[in-house]
Amino acid sequence: MCLDGAHLRVLEMFFGTDTMHFDVTSSQFPGQPRSFDSFSAALEEITDARVWAGLHFRTADVQGQHLGINVAEYTADHYFQPVGRG
Repeated sequence: MCLDGAHLRVLEMFFGTDTMHFDVTSSQFPGQPRSFDSFSAALEEITDARVWAGLHFRTADVQGQHLGINVAEYTADHYFQPVGRG
């Protein structure tokens, strides 16, 4: 969940919005794309899928989401600096 939270937070920061329609295809279920209207909706579905599959407890997934989001924000604030003449 940490990586999922970080990836989706980076996409949100890049596009400047959480609201973004996109489709995801799976190698496990070809021809059955999943559609989302926001990055946070995708993250919620990832969490639900892991809980329903019995892989994790919801608390662990939620904590992983927060950790991933914090890592993405820390990295953006401390490592991604403008380059060139300002």
